[in-house]
Amino acid sequence: MRQLVTLLAAICLLAASTAGMAQDKAPDGKQPAKQETPDSFRPATINFSGKLYSPVKLSVFLPYNAKITALSGKIGQQVKRDDILARYEIPLETRMDEKTKLSPANIKEIEYKIAMADKEIDRLSAKAKELQAMSQRNMASQQSLTMNSKEIEVYRKEKTSLAEQLTLARELLSDHVELAEDRFGKAAGVGKMPKDGIIKAPTDGYVMWMNPELRLGVKLAKDAELFQVGKLNPMIIRAQVHEIEAQKLKEGEAATVTFDSMPGKTYSATVSRIPWAPIPSTLQQPSYYDVELTIPNPTLELKEGLKGQITIQPDK
Repeated sequence: MRQLVTLLAAICLLAASTAGMAQDKAPDGKQPAKQETPDSFRPATINFSGKLYSPVKLSVFLPYNAKITALSGKIGQQVKRDDILARYEIPLETRMDEKTKLSPANIKEIEYKIAMADKEIDRLSAKAKELQAMSQRNMASQQSLTMNSKEIEVYRKEKTSLAEQLTLARELLSDHVELAEDRFGKAAGVGKMPKDGIIKAPTDGYVMWMNPELRLGVKLAKDAELFQVGKLNPMIIRAQVHEIEAQKLKEGEAATVTFDSMPGKTYSATVSRIPWAPIPSTLQQPSYYDVELTIPNPTLELKEGLKGQITIQPDK
């Protein structure tokens, strides 16, 4: 009897345990909530700083030790290629050397030698006819005919050589005239050399810089830099970007730019160049890349050298 009671108690406990487990596993009719994508996987805003530069800027130098005789270029002036910015007095020694290069005397001398060669060829050709006639009457030897023929051949070769020299001399004179006109203006030419030289704008753009010593009447040294002429619209921003941020950038991406010296103003720019090679650095240092952005400047209020803060939201 006691064993039967114990068995019944065990069965009851087992049934209660099974019911509890079934109740725990029963669905409550609700679906589990989906986990949202963490913000860390979304692209972050990239911030870095850079400076404004002209995309094209060319310098103009003084070719000789010379005195400035006229000055028309000014800072901020819009110029076209070959516009005259200044004039200078050409040193006497330079004028003498240039006038020699522009002289046609060498050409005339070669032309004279060619004319003399033609004269000798004509004379020897006439002599050849006489010798031929005399030879038929046994009055001239074959040797005299051969010698005369060789003389004609010598003068013909000389004429060919002189003709090549003449072609070269004319080409050199033409090049000297072209170079002289570029340096000294249209007043320079064959046998002509002006007293003043000219300084011209090397490209379309604006006068961005002038030598502070450049004044009317001042004498400057050879190769002194006189002007810098460049383009101002559009301009470029150059920035050194850390390797982590540089890998997130793409050419053509839009950027927002603010300048420390122009508070309250915001400008739009575009990433225009991302090099594949970094700036040289040591093995232990992180790499930086010279990234360029293009920024419109229609009002010309942006000047070279301004420091700006760039913000870019990479494409998702």
